[in-house]
Amino acid sequence: MTQLHLEAHADFCNKWPTLMITHNGKIIHNDTLEDKIILDYTLQDRQSWEQSDMLRDCDVANANEIRNNLLVGMKGKRFGANNVWDTVMDGGKMVEDLEIHLDKVTLDDVDILDLLLDDNYYVEFTEGMQDYHKTNFKGNGELAFNGYYQMNYQIPLYESLTNQKWKKPLETDRGYFSNDTQVFHYDDEMQEIREIEEILKEIDEKFSDIRSKTRNT
Repeated sequence: MTQLHLEAHADFCNKWPTLMITHNGKIIHNDTLEDKIILDYTLQDRQSWEQSDMLRDCDVANANEIRNNLLVGMKGKRFGANNVWDTVMDGGKMVEDLEIHLDKVTLDDVDILDLLLDDNYYVEFTEGMQDYHKTNFKGNGELAFNGYYQMNYQIPLYESLTNQKWKKPLETDRGYFSNDTQVFHYDDEMQEIREIEEILKEIDEKFSDIRSKTRNT
């Protein structure tokens, strides 16, 4: 299980916005955000709560490929439907706007706000919006349209977050000892470890059979 911590604040316009959080497609928070909020949730990661269904025929290596998805979004903002706008303009200047601002988001005390912002903000089309409105764009932690930020992670969590934050694409045309892009690229080493584990497992099973036969004689 993973601990989610989120801090956010909102801007009022006609009403307060609605903050929605989903984890692996399940809504874990869907409520009005009035002024400021601090949330803490325990997330059931797929490798744990779907183990009997998803991992029954998987080995350890394949289990780590199962992704968990976290989505943080806003909904309920009006863009002219029934002649209601949750934005107030005065002389061409925006004086009020219904928004949510993400201040802090962590998983097991590791900051993941940067990972949420690495991806685009995805806009959900709302009645009253122009057809040519952007469907996604880079954000800075604000939620000014109905839509969401999202990120994926795997278990083990720290390994997944480390790779997402600092693992670089491997450049094979650089010298071995000066190639800093090799950091966190341990696929060959992990394969060797898995092969050794399989050998040790086979040895243990053989000796287990021998021990059983010895006890029975």
